[in-house]
This record gives sequence, C-alpha cells and structure tokens, in this order.
Amino acid sequence: MEGDDLLLAKIRPIIMRLAEKLEKLGPNSAKDVRLSAFAEAFSEINLHADEIETVERESILETIYDIGEIVGFDRDSGFAEEWRGDW
Repeated sequence: MEGDDLLLAKIRPIIMRLAEKLEKLGPNSAKDVRLSAFAEAFSEINLHADEIETVERESILETIYDIGEIVGFDRDSGFAEEWRGDW
C-alpha cells in the first residue's frame, strides 16, 4: 500500500487480519459470512478516518477490492462502499 508510513503501520495489520480470517473461512463459506469479515475490517479502518488522505484511500480500497476478488466478489459491485466511513 502507498501513503503515510505511520498510518499504513496501523492499517496493514487490519488488512492482514482480514486476509487471515477469509483464508480460515475458506472458499465455501457463506457470502454473508465473508462480507461480515470485510465489515469488521472497515469498522477498524474507520477509526483512522481523520488520518486517511486520497493516496491512502485509493491504496486501501485497491487492496480491499483485490482481496474481495480473490474471495469471489466483483470489484465493480462496490461492495466495500457500504462500510467505508467518511474518508
């Protein structure tokens, strides 16, 4: 991810936990269960909304959507926008 190193040091562990949780759930897990993992990650990321600028926003969302595609979600659906805070 690109952006402020101090902020990304807070965000990377959240992204890693998301990826690990999705891996544990496996490819046959229910869609709503996988989506709840994304919701939880956004809940944590949103705690840092005041620090997120354009470059970080684009980088975080790109990463989230990349992970989403891996687990079967369409990037064009905008599935992550439901939980994104004001950043």
